[in-house]
Amino acid sequence: MSQKVIDVLQVTAISLESVDMPDKALKGAGALAKLFCCLLRDKNFIGFADATSEARSLVRVLSWLSNLQTLSRLLNKEQSGMRDVIVLLRVLGEGIFKLADNVAFLGRKLQGDAPLFREAAHTSRLGLFWGYLAAVVLSLFDLRHDFPPGGRRKQLLSVFQGVCDLLTAASGATVAGFELSCFWSSMLTLISSLLGCADGFRSAAIAAKHRARNKPLW
Repeated sequence: MSQKVIDVLQVTAISLESVDMPDKALKGAGALAKLFCCLLRDKNFIGFADATSEARSLVRVLSWLSNLQTLSRLLNKEQSGMRDVIVLLRVLGEGIFKLADNVAFLGRKLQGDAPLFREAAHTSRLGLFWGYLAAVVLSLFDLRHDFPPGGRRKQLLSVFQGVCDLLTAASGATVAGFELSCFWSSMLTLISSLLGCADGFRSAAIAAKHRARNKPLW
């Protein structure tokens, strides 16, 4: 096996170590299936899209614990600025989404489609919307203050990805009656997923190089 193939496999393995990367990949696969359904008028793709949604919910079980850790760290900081407040709101919204999604997912599996679990699903979508809204504000804040320095292209992509996520989340929760068509909802979700996966692989490649430099020679 060539070194290039080994490097690619290592980067892929590192990227899959986090919950976020498989979630983004499943999100993109589901969006692509829905897009095919919209374009080809074939409802068989919906079954696959629903399966990816269920898989994402399974992957997210107990993932809100990491949000609790982040919230605890932010609240215990001695000095906090505006950016920390925005990050806290983003993490809080994301945590509400994950926790409510866990309740809705486990409730559906154990008790069926009860009103309580439908309400939990709606709460999760609202949490996702507020989390994405805070993420867009955070991206704009970083763009305004050039944080991190020299990363303007990445900041612009982050803003664009955040807007895609915000629009689809607003449509999913029907915020203020806002709704996207099947095509645009699927397209924006797919674009966001591709950008997220690309960023994840880029971060994994950097981590792989760092590990290679620090690897013992014996």
